[in-house]
Amino acid sequence: MDRIRAGSPPQLLTSRSAMEHYSLMCHLCGISMDRNYGGMTCRECGGSLYFVYQSNAFGPDRNQHSMWRYRSLLPFSQNAEVVSLGEGMTPLQKARCPSSVGIYLKNETTNPTGSQKDRALSIGISKAKELGQKTVMLYSDGSTALSSAAYAARAGLKNITVIPKGAPVSRLVPIAIYGSCILEFDGTDAEALEWAHATSMEFGIFETSTYRRANPYESEGPKTIGFEIFEQLGSVPDWIVVPVGGGGTLSGIWRAFRELQRLGITSDLPRIVGVLPQGYSVLEQALISGIRSEDEFRALCLASGPPTIQVKISMTCPPDGLETVSAIRESNGVFVYASDSAALQAVKTLGKCEGIYAEPSAAVAWTGIEQLLRQGLARDGETVVGLVTGSGFRETGVLLESIEPARISVNRKTGAGTVQKILDG
Repeated sequence: MDRIRAGSPPQLLTSRSAMEHYSLMCHLCGISMDRNYGGMTCRECGGSLYFVYQSNAFGPDRNQHSMWRYRSLLPFSQNAEVVSLGEGMTPLQKARCPSSVGIYLKNETTNPTGSQKDRALSIGISKAKELGQKTVMLYSDGSTALSSAAYAARAGLKNITVIPKGAPVSRLVPIAIYGSCILEFDGTDAEALEWAHATSMEFGIFETSTYRRANPYESEGPKTIGFEIFEQLGSVPDWIVVPVGGGGTLSGIWRAFRELQRLGITSDLPRIVGVLPQGYSVLEQALISGIRSEDEFRALCLASGPPTIQVKISMTCPPDGLETVSAIRESNGVFVYASDSAALQAVKTLGKCEGIYAEPSAAVAWTGIEQLLRQGLARDGETVVGLVTGSGFRETGVLLESIEPARISVNRKTGAGTVQKILDG
């Protein structure tokens, strides 16, 4: 089954008749709550919350050059204060490599702190301000931690970052510079996530973890990536390739295109590809097994996985896993895997050929594209968009352990000859 095809190219609606009202709905018991409800899960059954927008048009605000141009489909009223550092509207660049398939790269490394997480945290910190919160907290030593610290600083909020014991100092320095209070947790990732969530609940702290049960508002951030791809490309791509950690980014992008379809803007839908580190197969197992409940999904999870340099996406039990599996299933997509050697090669390829310095966990989008082409899944004339989620500048410390830059020694006598050889080569 291919993506759905429309009879004519879709057009963006230019009307800005977006209504302010939205409601929250529980996916388990189906009850609705109005937008003044401040909880993160259903007040009746504790289920995950989703948003229902009453807007009848997708009208990007052309005066906004950030993701907030799509405010009509984000969980905010028109008069709510937005905490922004200029996130979103990242480049969609045509890849230089010759191919019969149209390859584009959505470069999320240009976000304020270097990753797509800035989209979620702009929403999360804005909502914290709207609710009158003074402190935010999360468990992470990666992209989410850095983004939470930056946006909390911008908003004047206190930020608490819980990190795993032994986290590299290179990841902690930027968090500390943003003024975050850092707590080192001795335990597994699952235990740390649970502790941070329970502690936030106990002390009434606004949690900025980006999985849905912790913060459904932040789960809306990745939708803006899908909206931008549609607007920048002028159509729906045949394939979108996304590195997968917790799963929120992939499922959010899929939700964006479903919303565009619901609004009647396009009947086309892309096929979604999730790129996973080699050895982290719980999502594919859940897809193959047809699992649809949280308990069944968690039963598949392992306590630990193999070591990998793809640390930002190496999750043994992705918190938004079920939603991710549903997106792959509904889009007729696939999961593919990236080895560490392939990830490092992708870092080099994106840098040398495309001018994008990506961390290994983000560069695997290129690995996924290569697999689509190698397996013949992407056909001639189709369009593939790869999402490069995070900058390599934040992981240079890790890359130093794997990549040794070549250096040629020169002096006044030998330098000119060496340069000539480089020019001739």
